[in-house]
Amino acid sequence: MKTILFFLVSLYFNFSFAQEIQTKFISEISLQADDFVGVDDFQNLYYIENNILYKKTDKRAFSYSNVNLGKLTSVSIQNPFKLILFYKDFNSVIILDNNLNELSDKIDFTQETLFNNVLFVSSSSENNIWLYADDNKLHVYDYQKLSSQIQTQAITFYQIDFQPQSLKSTYKNVWVLSNSEVIQFNEYGNYIQSFDLENIDHIFPFRKGFIYVQGKFLFYRTDDQSTSISLDYDHSIKDMYINSNSIILYDGSNVYQYNFL
Repeated sequence: MKTILFFLVSLYFNFSFAQEIQTKFISEISLQADDFVGVDDFQNLYYIENNILYKKTDKRAFSYSNVNLGKLTSVSIQNPFKLILFYKDFNSVIILDNNLNELSDKIDFTQETLFNNVLFVSSSSENNIWLYADDNKLHVYDYQKLSSQIQTQAITFYQIDFQPQSLKSTYKNVWVLSNSEVIQFNEYGNYIQSFDLENIDHIFPFRKGFIYVQGKFLFYRTDDQSTSISLDYDHSIKDMYINSNSIILYDGSNVYQYNFL
């Protein structure tokens, strides 16, 4: 009986430990920036200062600015060879290569799609990008053909009072975040599932699910469970980014990198 009880207790603690994702502190570097964008899988650092996008490699630095398009709203570095720069005030996107040279002319959504207000932009496959527009729908837009390929039903079909806060994607899935729910679609615009998650600040695609931030804590969410992430970090979080290998946090003065174990 004692042997069985000991086995069950050991199994419980081993299972609980396995449920927590462990990380290891790797580095801390100083950075003065208005916005920290992220670190790609090649360890290149991206940030915005004075409305200029910078990319720093271990050998050199690149920069890009476009004063004619107003404030740079967001930058997608999911594909480091096709960066997506979104200028919300001018309802436009520019695509850059890995040296921050323009791969496309300005894509004016008001002119090309008749969407007067695109709210969020994220990467998709090949020459496509995801758009969340003022019609409350997700659209897959081909920036070479300048045409919409796919669109979903209005997000309010799934939650009447849905108020989008951000959009994240991989080549296979896309997630839309509100203050109380995350809704997932596949690459064809088909609804997959919803997650009731309150007061989430960020989501990032990771492995077979996504990582989200709730208060000061990070969790990894799959279809059926949330797993806590162990992180020895006691600074504020101004910006953050998660790639396939690391969690990168920015407190306004320094960038901290933690690798997954």
